[in-house]
Amino acid sequence: MIDLGRLVSKLNDYLAVGDFDEGAINGLQVAGPKKVRRVAFAVDGVLETFQKAAELNADMLIVHHGIYWGYQFPLRGSNYKRIKTLMDHDIALYAVHLPLDAHPEVGHNVTLLRELGCDPRSFEPFGNYKGKTIGFMGRLAETTREDITRRLETLLGGPVKELGFGPDTVRSISCVTGEGAGFGLVSEAKIKNVHYHISGESTHPIYHFCRENRVNLGLGGHYNTEVWGLRSLRTWIESNFDVDTCFIDCPTGL
Repeated sequence: MIDLGRLVSKLNDYLAVGDFDEGAINGLQVAGPKKVRRVAFAVDGVLETFQKAAELNADMLIVHHGIYWGYQFPLRGSNYKRIKTLMDHDIALYAVHLPLDAHPEVGHNVTLLRELGCDPRSFEPFGNYKGKTIGFMGRLAETTREDITRRLETLLGGPVKELGFGPDTVRSISCVTGEGAGFGLVSEAKIKNVHYHISGESTHPIYHFCRENRVNLGLGGHYNTEVWGLRSLRTWIESNFDVDTCFIDCPTGL
């Protein structure tokens, strides 16, 4: 058990939540009990995960996609139901968006690159966003494009859309999970001579951009690529605080 305020302070410091200029409000979004015994983790802060957190008797829920994105919304309809569920069950909501993408130890991107076999000693920040980097790139033993796609499908537990227009041989990978395959990020992969770029989803025009610029792109789904940092953060919390933890898996298929 730990004081909510102390846990929030430690998380804010460790994740450097104040360092990122974005729409999401990072940190504690909804207050909860003074003491935390069980921490739940989920990708999305939505009614489904709030209800499951309540069923699991969680005192705190940590999510990647919170409910506040820099603008006010009326507390009615589904918004009211979400907040009411948290308050009725006295569950604190903590959200960490870009800071969890960019974190060098427990972030989505470094975790996924490690799992794919990249050498952590080779990791470099990658993926410029408003003057900060939100992803990573790394090197691994020489392999093929097809092998990386197979590894990725095994790790993610689902299909990967491969736009295999780049080199057949792969020795370097960049990763910006979620919606990290826009023109700017894919261009950065090309400029930095990265052999394979990984993300969750992209838009239609990126197909021809990759084809014309000879870029390998693997799209594994927004949800499936963004469980990794939460799992790593769960392990970190278990190692540093006297609390129980659980993971709430609510895949979207997107």
